[in-house]
Amino acid sequence: MNEELLEIIIPLDLKYKWSAGPHLGAFLRGLKEEKIIANRCPVCARLQLPPTPACGRCHIGMGEDWVELSHQGSVISYSSVVDPMFDAGIGGMRPVPYTIAAIVLDGGPDVAFFHKLEENNPEKVKVGMRVEAVFRPPEERKALMEDIIHFRTIG
Repeated sequence: MNEELLEIIIPLDLKYKWSAGPHLGAFLRGLKEEKIIANRCPVCARLQLPPTPACGRCHIGMGEDWVELSHQGSVISYSSVVDPMFDAGIGGMRPVPYTIAAIVLDGGPDVAFFHKLEENNPEKVKVGMRVEAVFRPPEERKALMEDIIHFRTIG
């Protein structure tokens, strides 16, 4: 029996809202104020960035020990992205190439922060290179991760 297959396309535009909670909410509000904050475990003293309600190592409640970290740090690893992908935040394909890096911020030696680098040339990106956060102008910040545009090379 030869059956014809039908394709049904149903476009969806789903909008979601959820609470960031007290820990991630504090982090996002900090970004709006041009601050990068982590929280410290009361047992092992490990920092969590972005802040979390429980320590990833000890699995206990983190409490309210907030630490403001520097806007500067060092790249410990990176990935160059060359294949375009859909980004719902911009409503289309994310421009390529771009570089995502794990950055250890000064004052937070035990935690990496993942973000986009300004430098897109993989030959110029190096482990150990010094970078600093570039924030949107205050009137454009919305308490989102995108309040940091990227990290630019310094030094």
